This record gives sequence, structure tokens and C-alpha cells, in this order.
Amino acid sequence: MTLDFILNIERWGGGEPTAVGEGHKWMYEGKFYSVLYTRGGMFRGNHIHPVDQHTLLLKGKGRYVFKVNGENVDNNLQEGAILDVPAGVPHIFLPDEDSLTVEWWEGDFEVKEYDFPEFTVEINKRVEAFEKKVEALKQQKR
Repeated sequence: MTLDFILNIERWGGGEPTAVGEGHKWMYEGKFYSVLYTRGGMFRGNHIHPVDQHTLLLKGKGRYVFKVNGENVDNNLQEGAILDVPAGVPHIFLPDEDSLTVEWWEGDFEVKEYDFPEFTVEINKRVEAFEKKVEALKQQKR
């Protein structure tokens, strides 16, 4: 018997909601898990994992884009269905509307950066505008 928590669920990314959304993470039996709320019109991913990733869409609408042989391949998510992201495949999640996902990896969460500028350049402008609004609200509270 132990007094340790089985699921030590933590906020992911510093604890504050961001332009992209928010998330929670934990490890269980050697696998990394997350629950992610992602705002529509933003992105997640934009990288590569050395292990397989699995994504279950609980609510919302969006797609994963994989880079395969230099081409973008769309993979639409369906609520209640699992999408597998193979190890070594560059990918980006593009939600059309606010989305809630559960994701897990066949090991720890490790990434190698990869960029899909055809999506991220415009989205990063929206992230910057969101962050400016948040900073203005913080200034009003002071």
C-alpha cells in the first residue's frame, strides 16, 4: 500500500489558460496522457513524436494534418473516434471549433519541432492579438 496518488494530474503549460486553450497532463504505467481544450482557429502540435500518439475527440470539430512524402494529408477527427498519429510523422491539429481531446503516447511526451508555416503564420497573428487583449485586461485590474 502507498499514499502516493495514482493519477497526479497537473495543469500543462504553466497553469494559465492561453490563446490556444488549456490542458492537463499525467503519467500512468509509462504512458503520457493529456486532456486538452483547444480554441477553434488555433493549433496544437506542429511537431514530431518518437512514439505513436493517439487522439480521442470528445467534443468539437477539427482535423490533423500529417506531412507524408512532402505532402499534407488531412485526417478529420470524429467525435468518439480515435485517430492514431504514427511515430515520426510531422503533424498539426487544426480545430474548426472549440474542441476537447484526450491524447496519449506510447511512452513519455517528447517532441522534435516541425513547422507547418502554411497554417502557423496566420494563426500566430491571432495568438498575438489574443495575448495583447489578455495583457490589457490584466492592466485594467491593477
